[in-house]
Amino acid sequence: MRETGFDEVMEAAKIVPVDVKKGHFAVTAIKGEEPKRFVVKLDCLSNPDFLSLLEQAKEEYGFQQEGVLAVPCRPEELQMILEKRRRRASTEW
Repeated sequence: MRETGFDEVMEAAKIVPVDVKKGHFAVTAIKGEEPKRFVVKLDCLSNPDFLSLLEQAKEEYGFQQEGVLAVPCRPEELQMILEKRRRRASTEW
């Protein structure tokens, strides 16, 4: 069963918005009350936690997604993964 708003999010996501800069991509966390869109750097694709979300998305939605990538998690969960990655990257300097 899909969360409310999934089809609407997917339709709106077929156009690349101006805030998605080179080296970034859009992701929408779709579980919970309201989907939330994030713009993330391509280096997230090497993050094991993010890769786990991609695997879950593949299992749940297949490879048929167009536009923004939908991941089956709550926005807060994706935010924590991204913040953890940012903190780790800032300590590597």
